Amino acid sequence: MYTKEESKALREEFWERFKILSKRKRLRKKLPGEWVLTQTGVKALNLRFHVDREVAQVGIDLETRNMDKRFELYEKLESVKKVLEEAMNEPLIWELEYIRENGKSVSRIYLQMDGIDIYNKDTWQTAHQFMFDRMSKLEAFYLEYTDFFKYA
Repeated sequence: MYTKEESKALREEFWERFKILSKRKRLRKKLPGEWVLTQTGVKALNLRFHVDREVAQVGIDLETRNMDKRFELYEKLESVKKVLEEAMNEPLIWELEYIRENGKSVSRIYLQMDGIDIYNKDTWQTAHQFMFDRMSKLEAFYLEYTDFFKYA
């Protein structure tokens, strides 16, 4: 077991290394250094990374207590499901009701890699590569369909 401080330091190191790797790779591809993530321009729709003791996830979270708005956004995503999954080159996991570790309810559409442990540095490279590759595709899809989500 890790102390709180050790645990925090490992999580910070994981994310700092990922940030550096991402920025370097994105700049090589002539993309902005930062991911879109919460800056989607669509309230309640965020692109997300998640890593814990068991998995790494990349996906879209629909975060609003307004269930009508959340369901509307979820339906929009479902209407382009085939295009989204073709862009990702793999099927996604679709959960209208996903409960985060903190108990918050969101809708989540995501990809997941099992066997990742944020506290095991031996899994970091695999996690970083999974996250970078999948988020690159997801972000490209989102940027192509931004107007659809904003105005449709």
